[in-house]
Amino acid sequence: MSRADTTDDRQSTPATAPIQAVLRVEPSPEAACPVLESGPQRGTVTQDVVDGDTRLCRATVGDDHDRLFLEATVGDGCVCPVFRRHNCVASVDSVEDGALFVSLSTTDRDELAAIVTSLRAHGATVTLERATSGDVDTDRPSFELVIDDLTAIQRETLRVAVESGYYERPRRTDLGALADRFGVSRSAVSQRLSAVESKLVHELVDAMDAADTDDERTTL
Repeated sequence: MSRADTTDDRQSTPATAPIQAVLRVEPSPEAACPVLESGPQRGTVTQDVVDGDTRLCRATVGDDHDRLFLEATVGDGCVCPVFRRHNCVASVDSVEDGALFVSLSTTDRDELAAIVTSLRAHGATVTLERATSGDVDTDRPSFELVIDDLTAIQRETLRVAVESGYYERPRRTDLGALADRFGVSRSAVSQRLSAVESKLVHELVDAMDAADTDDERTTL
């Protein structure tokens, strides 16, 4: 039936500028994710998970020169149904080093936090790679981030990671190469970057909240 033939009695929700985010998601081993198992580095992922008595995942991964069609039953740790339970639009952009990189749009920061919480409760390891808010066609507010509490080694690790392309898509380096650069273990580099990311994200949220408060005062 076409949309013109139906009547929707639900009240419409006013349009708002969405939160855009990129998440790095490592599902639990119980997920048996065929997309992850297709290879260590894959781009251009298109997938669909059919819920039912047997959860079936169908996906294509790779580019025009190296494209695979996948079909497999996934386990209870599959993260795709988690996104469907939330008010968001999500898609898997790529696969790198055992993780799914998921782009999503959602209504606000609270919903984004709820999505991350649900994924972790589902057994996944989640890192917020990037988050932006607002309409790209409007003037964006500027935020000042206070990073005085970052240690010298954390700053240096972040600087080298950025310059080496760790935060690019696809990545030009990985944790192993960064670990070799600093002469430490992969887990040590991962912990440094996770600590930096956590501090920066909290600083960003605090700055955004402060900006929202200022906007509310301005409109009074």
